[in-house]
Amino acid sequence: MKHTLLAFIIIFLAVSCKKETVKVSETAKPTTENAADSLSAGEEGEIFDSGVLAVFPKTGKKVQDFVIEPYEIQLEAEGLLNDDELKYIVIVLKNKNDNKDIRAALVLIKQQTGGYVQETSWHAVNAEYSYDGYKTYDYENINIDKDRILRVTLQGIGPVGTRETEYKYINNELVLTKIHTFNMGAGSQIGVDYDLINGVAEAELINTMVDSMPSTTQKKKFKLDRQQLFINDNPDNVLNKLPHADW
Repeated sequence: MKHTLLAFIIIFLAVSCKKETVKVSETAKPTTENAADSLSAGEEGEIFDSGVLAVFPKTGKKVQDFVIEPYEIQLEAEGLLNDDELKYIVIVLKNKNDNKDIRAALVLIKQQTGGYVQETSWHAVNAEYSYDGYKTYDYENINIDKDRILRVTLQGIGPVGTRETEYKYINNELVLTKIHTFNMGAGSQIGVDYDLINGVAEAELINTMVDSMPSTTQKKKFKLDRQQLFINDNPDNVLNKLPHADW
């Protein structure tokens, strides 16, 4: 009888363990959302890691209609951009709760019937602060000039240097047409003008070690495979594709 009872217990425990094993193996694995579905992927495999990007209202009657929580307007410019003789507004929005978060730049396109329709770029302006908590640029500005060009100016001291980008409407698309960079180092200054439409890069090296500050220039040609757009293309990624001076 004891042997029978012992055998019964062993069989019962074996069956219980098997059932538990099945339960563990059938437990649903944690699911992860495809980054391409929830985040914005740019060129060069760039993935924004600040979470799901905000979706701003597509239409509105006034500027504040496009500003949702937790964002606030940091930079703003108004002027004629396209050939429709209507004043557009460009705003840069920052996350009030996280100054390391990427910033959105919205072009508010004035409509003949009143109100605005917006286009959003997560590429035109970098995050205000680095992940280490340092402010990236000391001076930032956007403006629309008399030639209907949107200019984004970012100026910093040290290795970050200066980056100025110009956008212009071509065939009803806001196109990145020029990039200017300027960097200072020990004994020299280098400025480069990139004409993305004509495919010409012109660099100037200034020797600051000499009182007369002599300069040397280089010019190179390049060809991009397509137009670079305000809404899709990060100027830093574009710069990585462009020729650099041989100094």
